[in-house]
Amino acid sequence: MIGIITYDTPHRKTQDLITKLILCGYSKLHLIVIPWVERKNFEPIFKHRPSKCVDINIEELASRFSISYSKVEVSNLNTFFKEKMFNHILIAGAGLLPEELVKNHKIINAHPGYLPNVKGLDALKWAIYHGEPIGVTTHYISEKADEGELIEKATVPIYYEDSFHSLAYRVYETEIEMLVNAIKCVERKDFSLESLANDKYLANKRMPHRLEMIMMDRFEELRIKSKSSQKI
Repeated sequence: MIGIITYDTPHRKTQDLITKLILCGYSKLHLIVIPWVERKNFEPIFKHRPSKCVDINIEELASRFSISYSKVEVSNLNTFFKEKMFNHILIAGAGLLPEELVKNHKIINAHPGYLPNVKGLDALKWAIYHGEPIGVTTHYISEKADEGELIEKATVPIYYEDSFHSLAYRVYETEIEMLVNAIKCVERKDFSLESLANDKYLANKRMPHRLEMIMMDRFEELRIKSKSSQKI
């Protein structure tokens, strides 16, 4: 059984992850549904995460995919996972989880950034801004955000014909693919469990609008530069 932590609200990544898992042959899925908490709404100039999804509540979603679900308060997750055994636990959507939970259970996250270089929010944008590798990392979470133990990481290329949004969607698609592939990596023991803890890199916050404009100029430089590296 594969557990999927998600929000009690229509959620694009959850819908895409379930679809990918089922298409890859995983049928024994269980949604662990935690309450959705409204956050301060920040409107970026350039959106980089797909958000449009089917407007369907969690009960109907589970019914249509013929999968089970449990609604659990965040404070009760540790007890829930002790009582209900899962082969793997994946995060589709969650904020910071209780420290006791991450200490007692192996929970897999896919971070849309190349760890440890790019931690925190708006990872793609900060990677472009700071000239860090653009990529995705799957890892077991720890009590510190975007650390824990490495399962797999990969870079995502920029192509000359890219727009910022086509690159962002490629990162998102890679994130879904690697989260599903993490199951195979774990089952094959094809990973090192290298620690991702590194105090050299700090977790980023949302990118301010003024830096978004600079980031887009740097994206254009990288896009044009990519043409010279292509074989003709």
